[in-house]
Amino acid sequence: MFDEKIINTMSDKVNELIEKYNEVCEANENLRNELVSVKAQNEAKSNQIMRLEEELKSRNIESEDIYKKIEAVLGK
Repeated sequence: MFDEKIINTMSDKVNELIEKYNEVCEANENLRNELVSVKAQNEAKSNQIMRLEEELKSRNIESEDIYKKIEAVLGK
């Protein structure tokens, strides 16, 4: 009877450990998926920032060209 109680207790503990392990594995997988998603979002944002920086450079060049043309017309 004493051995049966120990076996049952150990069995319960092992089952708890297995359950916790499965929960941790699931949480880990969820975190991994979230990380992949966040990395993809980060890449998209980085690409958007680069595109906007290029657009800004282009507009600055256009503005400088217009300014130079105005100066030329005004004779400065």
